[in-house]
Amino acid sequence: MPTLRLRTLGSLTVLAALGALAAGCETSTEPDAAGSAPSSAAAASPTVDLAANKKKVCEAGLQAVKAGFGGMADDAIAQIDKPVSKAEEDRLIRAHYTTIVTGLKAQAPQAADPAVRTAFENLAGAIEQRMADKKPMEVDEPSLTKPIEGFDTACAN
Repeated sequence: MPTLRLRTLGSLTVLAALGALAAGCETSTEPDAAGSAPSSAAAASPTVDLAANKKKVCEAGLQAVKAGFGGMADDAIAQIDKPVSKAEEDRLIRAHYTTIVTGLKAQAPQAADPAVRTAFENLAGAIEQRMADKKPMEVDEPSLTKPIEGFDTACAN
């Protein structure tokens, strides 16, 4: 039983680390070497600052991902000293997944960048599929790897 909990903790730590990679979500709005502001935002839409929108949306999405995966890690650590039933463990995991999905779905429509919107929707969809599975504790399931990488890529500089 302790080996399973340590494996779960290790898996959660890996997922939390992957989520933390999305911290590269911040985009630079500093002038380039020629002294002009980045042209992609101005050329794409005169009414929406794409860089600022991307930064805001990605930061909010990252907070949801951190809250969910961080909560899973905290629960796994707490369960080392005070184990809970499998049913309670699954309930906690589902609650954290729900936190992530709710946060991503709230931010996806706010994204002016279609790549960011798609990455948020893909990760939320993959997590919803995990929640529909009978074994949500298997958080190291490879089905989340690509959506997490997509989230990181869409929000990275």
